[in-house]
Amino acid sequence: MSYKYIEDIDWENMWKMQAGHILDSGEEAAAFWDKRSKNYEKNVSQSTYTDELIARLALSTGYSVLDVGGGSGLMAVPIAQKVSRVTVLDISNGMLDLLKSKTESMGISNIDIINKNWYEMDVKSEIYPHDIVLASRFLPMGNRLQASLENMNSIAKKYCYVTWRAKSYDPTEAESCYLLNKEYTPYPEYPVIYNCLYQLGIKANIEIFKSQSHMYFQDLDDAVRYFSRNSLPDDADLAKYKTFIKSLLVERNDGFYRDSATDWALISWEVKN
Repeated sequence: MSYKYIEDIDWENMWKMQAGHILDSGEEAAAFWDKRSKNYEKNVSQSTYTDELIARLALSTGYSVLDVGGGSGLMAVPIAQKVSRVTVLDISNGMLDLLKSKTESMGISNIDIINKNWYEMDVKSEIYPHDIVLASRFLPMGNRLQASLENMNSIAKKYCYVTWRAKSYDPTEAESCYLLNKEYTPYPEYPVIYNCLYQLGIKANIEIFKSQSHMYFQDLDDAVRYFSRNSLPDDADLAKYKTFIKSLLVERNDGFYRDSATDWALISWEVKN
């Protein structure tokens, strides 16, 4: 089918086709992140992503911020030091337990927690308007892209921010899936998000930024669990897979390390009330 105008393209359906293979149901997503929460902070905390993103947010002392899919608070905790109030909404009890431990140990009292499924709640009636709504590396993995963006826009008083991978294809993930006898499908392309917003009448801004990550694994098995997402099929060649994972790492006396860089697309817009 040929299209004459960009408005004729069903960007919602394109997102669904690209993302439909990824976790979609609430229970499935919650179980995945609950399981991964055990080692999540240890493996991802040493990254410049948070600082790079915060530097690009229009934060102000009196603002309130809603962090959708905020998990363990990698964004919420530092943001809470710059604004009046932060609300973290996430489906995973395991990830939110990490956040609670963090706020208690640091004496942070201006973070509210909502343990609900963003896609199954009546957002407009269950969440009060916030000055900023942030979806950091979080968007629906199914046919709910447009509704999610509309909900963000409807409860934001000033600005909305979305981050997503700027490079869809990841050769490491592709090889990992191949060795695990799993199908690999790249993440959805970020221009689909922009074009879906365009169809909603929102002319967003796009900026590409890079983050550097310094990952640590106590041992090789720890790294295998991380890269396989805690899911090793019975028919996988474990020895071969371990050899591949070890090739990605630098071994030192106290464990294994990996430095990597990731390009991110920051899609933002000012809310027009």
